[in-house]
Amino acid sequence: MRRISLERTGDQVTDARRLAHELLVATAEDEVVLTKGGRFVPRQTQHLAEEPTPLPSRSSFTLDVRSPGFSRRLVWRETEPLRPGPGELLVELRAVALNYRDPMRANGLLPPESVEGTPLSRGLGTDGAGIVSAVGPGVMGFAVGDRVAGLMAAALASHALMLAYTACPVLDGMTCAEAATFPVAFLTAHHTLVQEARPFPGETVLVHGGAGAVGLAVVQCARHLGLRVIATAGTEAKRDLLLTLGAEHVLNSRTLDFAPRVRELTEGKGVDIVVNSLRGEAIGQSLDLLRPNGRFIELGKRDIFLNNPLLLRPFQRSLTFLGFNLDSVVLDSVRGPRLSQEIAERVADGQYRPLPHIVYPAARVEEAFRLLQHSRHTGKVVVSLDQLDEPVPVEPARGVPVLDAEGTYLITGGLGGFGAATADWLADRGARHLALLSRRGDEAPEGAAVRQRLARRGVQATAYAADVTDEAAVRRVIAAVDATGHRLRGVVHCAMHLDDAPLADLTDDRFAAVLAPKAAGATVLDRLTADRDLDLFLLYSSVTAATGNLAQAPYVAGNAYLEALARARRHAGRTATAIAWGPIAETGYVARNDLGATMTGLGFDPLAPAEAFTAADGLLASDTDVAGIGRYRWARARRLLPALATPRYSGLVPTDVADMDDSREELLRSLAALTPEEAVRTIADVLARHLATVLHTEASELDRERRVEEFGLDSLMGAEFILHVREYFDIHIPPSELIGAGGSLNHFARLIHGRLGIHSPDRPQPADT
Repeated sequence: MRRISLERTGDQVTDARRLAHELLVATAEDEVVLTKGGRFVPRQTQHLAEEPTPLPSRSSFTLDVRSPGFSRRLVWRETEPLRPGPGELLVELRAVALNYRDPMRANGLLPPESVEGTPLSRGLGTDGAGIVSAVGPGVMGFAVGDRVAGLMAAALASHALMLAYTACPVLDGMTCAEAATFPVAFLTAHHTLVQEARPFPGETVLVHGGAGAVGLAVVQCARHLGLRVIATAGTEAKRDLLLTLGAEHVLNSRTLDFAPRVRELTEGKGVDIVVNSLRGEAIGQSLDLLRPNGRFIELGKRDIFLNNPLLLRPFQRSLTFLGFNLDSVVLDSVRGPRLSQEIAERVADGQYRPLPHIVYPAARVEEAFRLLQHSRHTGKVVVSLDQLDEPVPVEPARGVPVLDAEGTYLITGGLGGFGAATADWLADRGARHLALLSRRGDEAPEGAAVRQRLARRGVQATAYAADVTDEAAVRRVIAAVDATGHRLRGVVHCAMHLDDAPLADLTDDRFAAVLAPKAAGATVLDRLTADRDLDLFLLYSSVTAATGNLAQAPYVAGNAYLEALARARRHAGRTATAIAWGPIAETGYVARNDLGATMTGLGFDPLAPAEAFTAADGLLASDTDVAGIGRYRWARARRLLPALATPRYSGLVPTDVADMDDSREELLRSLAALTPEEAVRTIADVLARHLATVLHTEASELDRERRVEEFGLDSLMGAEFILHVREYFDIHIPPSELIGAGGSLNHFARLIHGRLGIHSPDRPQPADT
């Protein structure tokens, strides 16, 4: 069925032609509005927060992570201006180079010990370059306007603070993007290789992951020290690059075959230094390659955080193991300044050159993170904050509505459930006088407890017994409120009644009983407050007003009316907001009837009241007319709600997302019909496909019995694989169980099979057909 709304122009011939043309032209659109201004179609849009709007470049902002994990979202968020303390510089950023820990932290894959108590790990980004905008007390040698680069916490921002002694002047002719490639990579390479390993000219160094930023910095250091370089890298293109940059030999980092090749290339002598970023068995193989008095530099963190054991027999050859923590070195009052000075000198005389890099404007920071996460780059990925770039979409600081402590706020349905929770929310926002309306007033089951709870907070809550659809009764309530001396300043309409049944089964009386509290009640409140300047006129709608519900026709109609009323009031210049709530946990209808698990299974995850009201704060502060608040899995919900398959909802339920969800459900159904052994093999095949996607190879080339670590996964590849598995199977598996445990694809398949519980004894098995 197609629905067409035609705004008449006064020219019947023109109107008829437009309508006929719309009817005759093939289109997927089932809702069309023809106006004097053109042809329009509706689209539901989803905003995980307020829509960011470009702010002037002088505004302060930082990069924030919303919902860390597979579905994480990066948001530039407005912040308060920073001020430098003693010994600090305030830098207006122009470029920030990403490090592997940035996407890993955004994806929720860093263990707590890697970020807790580490000053440089506050926020995202540590490699920054920009212009000094303020100088703290006691700083010598820098002035406002100087270009500097160096380490700074939360560098993915408009401004960041840095210790003055870590700042390196940006040379004339060098861009800020080039300067941002130096700090972490060269501080790491110079300290570990030059200051700690102390190599002699002619020694041989094996650099694992040589095409990464630190690996490339090590290659530069090694060449200036007169060292022979053997490197490993994961792709042919990266291996070719390392050869052009001075490595004598470059091997494949994705297999353990590098060990015999290194022995062959060194005539069995091995190497003097290993710079390692690989995990698992590759560590032991690399230790065995060290000559007597060799040095092993461990740059990886996973084995350290997992406290994995290290075989000690190789150290009989007088080997040295060097671990490295950037914060500990740079923030050391003696080592830090010395290290920064040595690097600044080598940059100034041209010994150390900027690393290869690719630049993304800050407005496309998501693309930069994805590129780094997929390891499809060489060197550094740089985020540019140049003023000539496209405007950065910055989310304004979230406002919180402040209510009038001298006024009274009327809440219909306010003596129980979500209405009572709303009373607590208004109290949080400054309300000290509440009129709580319900049919039973003080005799409502929760009434006394609600008023006592509010009284303990210093809120005068008065219960009123009235039917919100009875205009005379509501007029008397408003008059009583005004008589207290605390005049009515706002209304929240929460009242509702449910009577679920197919439309054909509903009598007129049953339909009216559901519709009246919503629609008639709102109309009464609208009429009786028409001459008042209210702070708040808030109407509680439901997500069903958008999605529909076959068993709730009058409820859906009532909610649709509330949203239309909010828009009409706005059009007339009066305050109004309608919020279409999704399911609410802990209180209200869903919680009272224990429907949380059912709603989650349908794709509607209940929100805790605290989360719900935090989101509502933003809507009220941003002066929104109609919006919804909830947590939804649209692909799953589409199976139950045919409306979600229409063009109106195409922005919420992309076809590819729905197909992925369908394929997962189909897989789980098929697994239940297999024997446990067959199910494990099928899961292993699925894992192989996801791993092949990460490695950019074919699933058929991956041995299911081979340890996953031997495929050459770096940290970000491992993180991406974990996220693929978590999302596809909809289960949580700690990174330590999936990566770093020495398991094969078959091992992980058995682990996942057990977590899914497909063949557990208490799970119903499919019937034979």
